[in-house]
Amino acid sequence: HGRHLPVGTDWLIAQALARRVAERLAAARDVYLLPALPYSLSQCHGPMPGTVWLTPRTLGDVLRDLVGSLIRQGMRRIVVLNAHGGNFVLDDEIRELNLRHPDVIILNASTWAAGAGGATGRVVGGDIHAGASETTAMLAIAPERVQSPQIDHIPPVGREFLDYAFMCQISPHGVWGRPSEAGAADAIPEEAIEQGLASMEASAARLAEQIEEALAEIEALRGAAS
Repeated sequence: HGRHLPVGTDWLIAQALARRVAERLAAARDVYLLPALPYSLSQCHGPMPGTVWLTPRTLGDVLRDLVGSLIRQGMRRIVVLNAHGGNFVLDDEIRELNLRHPDVIILNASTWAAGAGGATGRVVGGDIHAGASETTAMLAIAPERVQSPQIDHIPPVGREFLDYAFMCQISPHGVWGRPSEAGAADAIPEEAIEQGLASMEASAARLAEQIEEALAEIEALRGAAS
């Protein structure tokens, strides 16, 4: 995540946003919040110091085991909140889990969905990795871990090129976006942190609303097909 953010940025954001979303969902239903997984699919960042990852098969196995344990305890609405854009295997695994458990809804959501038009939205544009959105989120939850200077970089290729080259080959500093637009914690501490907190709370509120809407729509669609 560049020189300005910690390696565990996605994990930290996942925990902070998931808790805020869960608190909002708890206003209308019982909610059980699991801790975020600190490892997933990060092969595209392989050569960068500190990067470790699971294989797609292992992450799929972990997801199936976790979902299976929740289902055996009687839970019928499960939201998988993904905070890392490279976890593409989750799409297929969640699809299979829904087919295998027709009386359960396993929702495939993402932390960036609040700004992407829905609970299943994908990243579009140039703010993909260590850019303004992730820097803003980190200013909200751990401003002491946001460093300067923040180097802006928009590669001349699309996101799909991470299937063919490592991030360090596409972006030497590991940045795909404009983190400078978020502000620097040591330059404007109070303003940057306040803006980050407001953005985080707004994202949590939108995501919770989108999750409720998605669950209701899926229930209606399945009911219409029965």
